[in-house]
Amino acid sequence: MKERNVLLMITPYSQPRMNGIARFAKEHRWNIMIADRLEKHENPESFDGVLMTLRNSPGMVATAKRIADCGVAAVDLTTERPDMPFARIAADNAAIGRAAAQHFAERGFMNYAWFSSHWSRVHEERFKGFAEALPRGATLAKWNSQTIRDELRAPALPVAVLAYNDVDAARLVISCRECGREVPADVAILGVGNDPFLCENQATTISSIGQNLEESAYRAAALLEKLMAMPPAKRKAPGRAPSILVPPAPIVERESSDTLAHPMPEIRAALVAIHKNLSHAFGAQEIAEKTGIPRTKLDRLFAEVLHRSVGAEILRQRLARAKRLLKNRDMLIKQIAFLCGFCNCAYLTNVFKEQTGLTPSQWRARES
Repeated sequence: MKERNVLLMITPYSQPRMNGIARFAKEHRWNIMIADRLEKHENPESFDGVLMTLRNSPGMVATAKRIADCGVAAVDLTTERPDMPFARIAADNAAIGRAAAQHFAERGFMNYAWFSSHWSRVHEERFKGFAEALPRGATLAKWNSQTIRDELRAPALPVAVLAYNDVDAARLVISCRECGREVPADVAILGVGNDPFLCENQATTISSIGQNLEESAYRAAALLEKLMAMPPAKRKAPGRAPSILVPPAPIVERESSDTLAHPMPEIRAALVAIHKNLSHAFGAQEIAEKTGIPRTKLDRLFAEVLHRSVGAEILRQRLARAKRLLKNRDMLIKQIAFLCGFCNCAYLTNVFKEQTGLTPSQWRARES
């Protein structure tokens, strides 16, 4: 196996990406160098290949052009500059946006916002996926760091917000606290990246969508190895060829989105109480006791406003959680039954098939 000298231009530094590249590098005898760009005197051809996150900064773009002109094998791990002639393996940003919309829609939100500190092609892809997947009739605002305090003073509440990444989500949590908005009761927040250090070291822990960065980086390294094995004359510049997109990892739910939405306080309190107790056996009477709402009033509100009974809402939420958990193929169905408040696996199977026409196993197979 031939040794390769590979340059990494991965900015900002990403431990998951580095883990994926390191795993491949050890398997294939790569020698790794790291730089944010090449100096003018450095020759790109001193490297067999390059893995980069091509950002739209002048220094990096200039380096990327020199690499392209020399014909050095290269793979880009972003979609910010599709005009540049590199192979690409990157996160599916539109799918990230769609997953966020689904996450919030399942919790009953109709007021939505996007929050980011900057704007780029990646931001646009993520925002567009989010906007296109919102429920019919939903409202959508676009917030940024310059106007966020004004936006938080008069939003339609409750509002569900997708932040561009975990850093922006943390900024938004702080802004909410400074403006007297409760997270998640007033503002439910979802980040992107699922950085445990950042998401879990907050006064309100942050729910986040994983990007599968380690997997995409490993696949990018494998693609680079194939390109480096080709004679330079046989490497075909992909130009504007479609990127290979890696779907997001499941959402890790933490405190910042652990709520359900409804403008009427009594119904909202009941929905949240149901959501927080799904792993237990309970009925309408227990929800009335937990919320302090008389049982007859609770039944009337659900029938008049939601057009379903409290019991039907409990079942709806149990099945919605079961569907989310079934996407994790490593989780046993009997575990899912327990976490969703079904007394055993058979009961979950019977109810699931009655409501969906499929058994949990069949539904999992279809959705995978």
